[in-house]
Order: sequence, then structure tokens, then C-alpha cells
Amino acid sequence: CWFAENLRTTVYADGSAIPEVTGNSAWTGLSTDARCDYENNAANMGTYGRLYNWYAVDNASGLCPNGWHVPTDGEWTALEDYITAQGFNGTEGTALKSTSAWSSGNGTDDFGFSALPGGYRDYYDSYFSLAGDIGYWWSSSPSGGSALGRYLLYSNPVIGLTDSVTRVGFSVRCLRDAD
Repeated sequence: CWFAENLRTTVYADGSAIPEVTGNSAWTGLSTDARCDYENNAANMGTYGRLYNWYAVDNASGLCPNGWHVPTDGEWTALEDYITAQGFNGTEGTALKSTSAWSSGNGTDDFGFSALPGGYRDYYDSYFSLAGDIGYWWSSSPSGGSALGRYLLYSNPVIGLTDSVTRVGFSVRCLRDAD
């Protein structure tokens, strides 16, 4: 059971605050947890949820609510495999995308995932980019000095794998803990 929208929290599962970082130079120099709204505009949070760097994902306090967690790379792969087995081989991304809000290439939302193109916040110069065109989501799996995630692109029907710098701001989907 996955969240049907991107995470919007400002606190960890233990109630401690996730620092909001809006300044460009502050964001580019981070080696600690942070969150922001796309273009630092709270109205975008209502549509896309919040963006988190991977330090927030990896925080021991728990980014997702109690009973939920940020999925591992393997759990993302299991979701992809499930969708493929349901007859969406080569169109897994389309099956997850929402039926609106994409600049073009809306999805069919066959599984209630309602993926939206929330864009990202860059680590190098802190710019916001590609809302409406692409959605990025973290996994909880590190990869050397970076971390793994997934993306959906307006012009592509598949789910992409990304190995990204931990200072990038991506969306997060939570997965229910196993019983």
C-alpha cells in the first residue's frame, strides 16, 4: 500500500521539525536534512507535495509517518514488476501517472498512484526545474556517495532509475510497513 500523493510533512515521525531551507546558497551547501516547496511557493506544495533532500530521507527520526517508510530501491523494483505483470510492460510509468497536470503525456493512473510532475531542486545552483514535465521520487537506498530514486517523464511511458546527488530535492512517496 503506497501513498496516493507526495509527502507534505514538515515534521519527522518523532515530531521533530524538518528544517525548511529556501536560500539558494544555503541549499547548495547542505550536508544535513532539509525540505522546501517547489519555487519556495506554498501553493505548489498543495499540488506537488514537498521536496526533500536525501539527508531527510535517511534521518533516523523517520520521514514517513509511523507505520510507513520511504521505499527501498528493491521495493520500487517490486512495484514496477507488479505493474509489468498486470500487462503494462513498457508502459509502467503511464500506468502510474495522474490523468492530468502533465505538460503533455498524461497517464492512465491505473493503480491510484496519481503521480504528479513535481520537478526537483538542483544541488549545484539550487534552481527549481521541470515541474509539469517530470517527477522524481527518492528511495531509501544509498549508492556510494549518492542515492537511488525513480522518475517519470512526460514524454516517456516507462519508469526511470536515477542515481542522484544527496543534496537534490525530490518528492517522496511512503510505503506501508509490512504487517
